[in-house]
Amino acid sequence: MKSDFMKRINTKKSAIISLIALFCFGIGYYVLAISPHQRAVQSFNEVTAKIQKENRSLEETIKVSKKLLSSKDKPLDEKLTVELKNEVSTAEKKKQVIPKIKKKTSDINKQVKSLKKPINYTTEIKELQDKNQKYSTSVKQLKQITNPSNTFVESRLKEIDTISDVQSATEDNDPNQGLNKQGSYTAAVYFSDNEVTNPVAGADLVAKGTDAGGCVEVYKTVEDAKKRNDYLSAFDGLPTVINPGSHYVYGTVVIRVAASLTASQQNALTQKIYEKLIEIKDDSTSKNTSKTEIPSSTKPSSSSSSSTKATVSESAQSDTKTVAGSAPTTPAQQQDAAISKSSKETSVNPEFHSNIDENGYNRLLGVYVQDMVDEANNYHATTEPSSSTGSSE
Repeated sequence: MKSDFMKRINTKKSAIISLIALFCFGIGYYVLAISPHQRAVQSFNEVTAKIQKENRSLEETIKVSKKLLSSKDKPLDEKLTVELKNEVSTAEKKKQVIPKIKKKTSDINKQVKSLKKPINYTTEIKELQDKNQKYSTSVKQLKQITNPSNTFVESRLKEIDTISDVQSATEDNDPNQGLNKQGSYTAAVYFSDNEVTNPVAGADLVAKGTDAGGCVEVYKTVEDAKKRNDYLSAFDGLPTVINPGSHYVYGTVVIRVAASLTASQQNALTQKIYEKLIEIKDDSTSKNTSKTEIPSSTKPSSSSSSSTKATVSESAQSDTKTVAGSAPTTPAQQQDAAISKSSKETSVNPEFHSNIDENGYNRLLGVYVQDMVDEANNYHATTEPSSSTGSSE
């Protein structure tokens, strides 16, 4: 009886000891294995959460950049597209990659140690934001010189200090009778400039033509503007009475300046007009404008003459329906690009002859052929060519 009792006591003791041992083992395993692993995992999650937060700031800026690049709206300066793409690529490479968590505690701790290295995307985000801003501004600039309204052109011309008056041609008084016709201009805004000192005949500014200062012609497409510019190039170098003056293409706009001005004056006035047309204004202001960044390549050279070439990108030249941006070129650069082509053309465009009536009056130019012949014969002998009417062409 006593022996059975002792056996039960011993059995209970053994059970208790086993439970205590198991409990101690469990505590030891938790303290030495589970708890360190959990702490390692927690540290990994905390450090990756911080990285994800930093990454999101960078990713949001990159997303804005990619949206700009994927848009159908292109910048005036195509170089900005390349620059923005490169900046996006650089930013993506700088972004911290979060690895998959390891299984072993020691490996996780190594990951945490590596991931704890400080990351700062301030520079990358600022560079992207600056590029985004420049790109967006350039897109707006191209839109402003893509088939703008005559009222817009008038308002910008009036802000130029040397321009004294402006007048838009209408279908009734358009000297070329091309306003709103297929392939022709959608607006033609004539202006007078106080640097033109010779008297110019004409009932009004439109009648005086470009001789009073110049004209801004607006077309629907780049191709239409280029065709007009190429047509005007056929008259470059001719006597003043039939010389179209300087003419340059920006977007779908042809900027023309009077032939009587010097090359330096033509270039300076062309540049002023171009800069005004692409100037981005704050919606909350009317006269006060934000400073518009003009690429250095657009500054004109005083050595250029009136020969011109359209300033459009290769993609724009091949696309007749859409306008693509390009890095604007100076009047001198446009001139140099046109020399080889204009030298191959005849001195007078075939359309010149098709507009002569039975009295010898050229409806296109607004002058009599005999006057043109006399002017050409006396070109090198006279100091001030005579002109019966303004040049509109």
